Amino acid sequence: MDTNSNQFKRITAFACLFAFIVPVFGSNPVEMQILSQIFNVFVLPLVIIGIILFINNKKLMKGYRTGLWINISLIAALFFSLVISYNGIMALANYF
Repeated sequence: MDTNSNQFKRITAFACLFAFIVPVFGSNPVEMQILSQIFNVFVLPLVIIGIILFINNKKLMKGYRTGLWINISLIAALFFSLVISYNGIMALANYF
C-alpha cells in the first residue's frame, strides 16, 4: 500500500467526506457505527457462496479436488451466516 499515491489520497478524501454525512444530518455517531456493522453481516453469505463456487469449479481448480469435509464446513458456515443475516434484518426492522 503506497500511502503517497494519488489513488490512496483520493480514496481517503472520499472516505473522510462520506464520514461527514453522520454529523451533518445530526445522527448519533455511535448508532451509525452500530448500523454500519449490522450492514456488514449481509456481505458474509455472498463471500461464502463465492468461495463454494470457486473451489468446486473443476475448470478453475484443474487437477485439485475439494474434500467433502471442506464442503460440509462451508455449507455449515453459510447456514450460520444466513442465520446471522436474518438477525441483522430483524435488528434493522426493530430500529426503523
